[in-house]
Amino acid sequence: MFIGNYANTMDEKGRVNIPAVFRDALRKDYDDERMVITRDIRDACLRMYPMHEWQSFLEALKKIPSSNPTLRRIQRRVVSSAIECMADKQGRVLLPISLREHAQLSKTVQFAGSSNTVEIWDEKLWQHEIEDDAIDPDMLEQLGI
Repeated sequence: MFIGNYANTMDEKGRVNIPAVFRDALRKDYDDERMVITRDIRDACLRMYPMHEWQSFLEALKKIPSSNPTLRRIQRRVVSSAIECMADKQGRVLLPISLREHAQLSKTVQFAGSSNTVEIWDEKLWQHEIEDDAIDPDMLEQLGI
């Protein structure tokens, strides 16, 4: 499970350390250090999937008729931009420029756990996102918050 948020610095080549707690969760919860990083469909961030979760996502897409225009948009925006990777010995991954540009990533990168995936944000965009008060009160009531 991925919880918490952590900031790391991205180098000039686009390499950034995956937080150790998230690398540990990959090993412990999934017994697989492989991950897929791709564009988030809704927000200006990236989403990191453990390989198992990515395969489940792809299986769900297969159940949708190929004639569905939303499916085609998801395939074009999310599936086609995905990269499979593993952290190197220093815990880093290389984010391609196309993904860095989509998420507007600069020097400081924010990793935010969201249960079974991780969001990867530019620090400034992340700060704006968490300060936004637009939370649906009906959803809060459903969750008992």
